[in-house]
Amino acid sequence: MFYALIILLFLIVFYIFFSNYAEIKKENHKLKNSISKVLSISANDPAVEYLIHSLEEKINNLNKKVLFEKMKRKNIYSVLNNITEAIMLVFYSESSDTLILDYANKSAQNLFITSDFLGKTLSEILEDHNLIDIILKSYRLDENISDEIIVYSPKKSFFHCEIKKIFLESEKNQNYRIVVLRDITKEKELDLMRREFLTIMSHELKTPLTVIHGYSETLLMSNEKLSPQALRFLNIIEDESSRLTRLINDLLDISRLERKDYEYQFKEVNLSNLLKKMYMIFNSLTKEMDINIGLEIEEDLTIIGDEDRLMQAIYNILDNAVKFTHIKDSGKKEIQIRLYSENDEVILEVEDTGIGIPERERNKIFNLFYRVDKSRTRQVPGTGLGLYIVKQILEKHRAYIEVDSEENQGTLVKIMFKGRNKNETGGYNL
Repeated sequence: MFYALIILLFLIVFYIFFSNYAEIKKENHKLKNSISKVLSISANDPAVEYLIHSLEEKINNLNKKVLFEKMKRKNIYSVLNNITEAIMLVFYSESSDTLILDYANKSAQNLFITSDFLGKTLSEILEDHNLIDIILKSYRLDENISDEIIVYSPKKSFFHCEIKKIFLESEKNQNYRIVVLRDITKEKELDLMRREFLTIMSHELKTPLTVIHGYSETLLMSNEKLSPQALRFLNIIEDESSRLTRLINDLLDISRLERKDYEYQFKEVNLSNLLKKMYMIFNSLTKEMDINIGLEIEEDLTIIGDEDRLMQAIYNILDNAVKFTHIKDSGKKEIQIRLYSENDEVILEVEDTGIGIPERERNKIFNLFYRVDKSRTRQVPGTGLGLYIVKQILEKHRAYIEVDSEENQGTLVKIMFKGRNKNETGGYNL
């Protein structure tokens, strides 16, 4: 019985193989006949049969290549469809003066109002025109663009948008743009929660801190005889309440600066005179610290800006230079302030010989609450808010800041104010 089953199984396999072989033979015979008819030759001639066999091999190889390319293309689409960022390929049609969609992955399709989107204009498949406007801006300026946009359909979402020029071979040589949208809605919501929390907590803490500071100051100034221990505790309370008050004021300042409706008081500012004032303030403060401050400025260099906010930014930079130069154990302690004009820019440099910034920390120093290597700067008071405030102020002035530093060798802070006039700033409203 067992042998009979084996024989039966063998016969079935042989039948299937023979059937497939016969079918392949039949197809090959049809192919040979077709080629013979097209070329008007006899399929029975050995030379002709060899030619037909060669053509058959080439056709089979081409079929394999086509299948391989189809598989590669399918894999590429599969990868693109599993990317969380929305990706679109669009081109501008000069004949219809519209943007045409050529490709969109699944994440991008979630933004469309129709499933029939390929070859359609963006205005037909998108309800919001914010994205269309920024793509048109890329064509108008003929450059890559990076910006944040808000999309209100199908729900309100924030996206970081990258529009890049790309060359693709096509029949009509269309000018393509690749559009990449990264959803930053959660980050925006968390940032809004952070701002609201900081604002509420700052307001709530300000009153009790003012009371504590006021009472401790009153006791210290009174004629009451207090024990040395009580005086020491009161001084600690007064110092710490003052420090917390400064922190609260900085947090409130940040919440004001980050508001979009906050108005800067822009006017013409003589930066040369402003730096002379700052120099006099810090020169008197550093006399007892053995820190030499040098001043090299060109006269009457003016920019358009908010004088109070510029003083705040420069004060924070100079304050850092003084603090981190003062804690240096040995070597010369100098700070050099330079102001000059170059290529329609007004450039401010503050260079110190302090403890410097480690290379791994340089790109983080403008982050909120970030302080460089706490073990090295423990004796320096601070909250990590000063440079964040500097960054916010300079961004509103369209100024660019660079920091070049070497550990234990000092730091150079360079600020470049772009040259501009009243007409370019629309009456100073930057």
